[in-house]
Amino acid sequence: MPTENERKDVQKAMAYDLLRILKQDPEKTYTAKELENIIDAYISGLSQ
Repeated sequence: MPTENERKDVQKAMAYDLLRILKQDPEKTYTAKELENIIDAYISGLSQ
């Protein structure tokens, strides 16, 4: 079972990964559904 610090590191890494995905097109505005799809794809291991 991961320690609390390991869990925090994973959460920070996930947030950083998602920020990098969203910054690929800084001019784009995302709908809630598009953000949901990006997060779902990230969790599933798919590339956007």
